[in-house]
Amino acid sequence: MSLNDIAVNPPPGGLRLSTRFEDGYTVATLTGELDVACTPVLREQLLAVLTPRASRLVLDLSGVSFCDASGLAVLVRTGRRATLLGGLLRLVAPSPAVDVALQVSGLLRQFDIFPTVAAATTPQRLARRVPGASAHAASRRTADPIWPVRQPRFTKARDIPGDRDLREAVTALLAHSDAWRDADPNRRFTIPLEALARAQANHDHAGLASAARSLLATLTRYPIAYSPEVAATARDLRRLIGSTSSPPVLT
Repeated sequence: MSLNDIAVNPPPGGLRLSTRFEDGYTVATLTGELDVACTPVLREQLLAVLTPRASRLVLDLSGVSFCDASGLAVLVRTGRRATLLGGLLRLVAPSPAVDVALQVSGLLRQFDIFPTVAAATTPQRLARRVPGASAHAASRRTADPIWPVRQPRFTKARDIPGDRDLREAVTALLAHSDAWRDADPNRRFTIPLEALARAQANHDHAGLASAARSLLATLTRYPIAYSPEVAATARDLRRLIGSTSSPPVLT
């Protein structure tokens, strides 16, 4: 029976969290978009679920329609908190969107991943882990780098959004460039932001679409600190690009 059913970010497009207690585990189901817009509330909700007496957390991610690196960062922090409390975090049935984000971010090996909730909560859980989805817990505690040696690359989508819609979305984003810089202390978003600004100034529509996709790919690879302006403009741009083109293809 569900203990909670919480709208982490109000629909449409938000993230919903529901929790229940099952076989000594807290099972939380996430449904919707796991992105930078939901991270502050989701982080607090997941940390609130964890207690010294309920520190074993299973996350069902089969209903997540989008995931970026900022959303994954919340899961990493939640896992660390669970470990500090003497518990654990396990992921169940990551959707294709989550699977791509895990691979691109290099975090796939940082989690124990299972095909079903039953597999994640059974005493013989190690034997039923998804093949190739995560390494043995002991090996993951070694000094393996978080980022893989060879990063997946994105191929360009063929479709380009309408000129007016794209320019309006980029204009709104660049109007909050200070917020993006403040949220990006490692300056990982500087190059795609500068490319956006150049293409916008030069009225280069194809270049603008390419720079927008580069920015969205960076959001998938690297987390960015939350701010309302960053969350809103990133989501608007992603929905515009996503509404007219196929998702990036890993190569």
